Amino acid sequence: MGNLKSTGAFSDESKYKYEAPGPNDSRSSCPALNTLANHGYLPRDGNNITPEVLQRAAQEKIGLSWLTAKIIIRQAYKTVGKNGVLSLSDLSYHAPESMEHDGSLSRVDAALSNNQQGKFNQERFNKLVSFSKDGEFLTTEDVAAARLYFKADSQANNPQYLWNNDAEAAIWTEASILLHILVKRGRISIEDAKLFFEEETFPHGWQKYPSFGVLELRSATKALKNAARELEERQ
Repeated sequence: MGNLKSTGAFSDESKYKYEAPGPNDSRSSCPALNTLANHGYLPRDGNNITPEVLQRAAQEKIGLSWLTAKIIIRQAYKTVGKNGVLSLSDLSYHAPESMEHDGSLSRVDAALSNNQQGKFNQERFNKLVSFSKDGEFLTTEDVAAARLYFKADSQANNPQYLWNNDAEAAIWTEASILLHILVKRGRISIEDAKLFFEEETFPHGWQKYPSFGVLELRSATKALKNAARELEERQ
């Protein structure tokens, strides 16, 4: 199954300039989806999004393959879709079957945030950045170390810590997609990470990589897990 061919829907990039969300706009716990909405590749208010609209944006602007995007989107609509649409804030739904999970790189756990788990948390993001060895870039090993830290932190400090196999898979998959979106020459610029997480916009001069298929995602996730395993073995 190949990629959805370009529809020309995003051909005039002047229509897709960054606009900060308004106080009543719907946003999710995922900075990538919020970035797409802030640029207008998804509805800017974040509401009533169809699977087709989300699929096109995930492929044409994030670079996920047809199948990779389809698998993720199908699960999202199965969990929180209503009448064939969803709003970005719906994705903050916290339950054993949900895609949202504890141990986020940039959001506080639901039970510790007064159910504000969809909102960006500066202190948590600063902790992620602190794993950079040189203060300028995040490597795969740095992201793996942060991933391990936040999971352990939730286990230790969240009495209502919610974890299962789906959540375990999600944390590594999401981190792998983050690396896919932001990595340049094998590492993520801290400056780019700040734009992506803090302002939820694409870094300056950003261009999507070639299609990120299921095999590429599995390979990236395996590399991230291997880096984490090596870190644990050193401890």
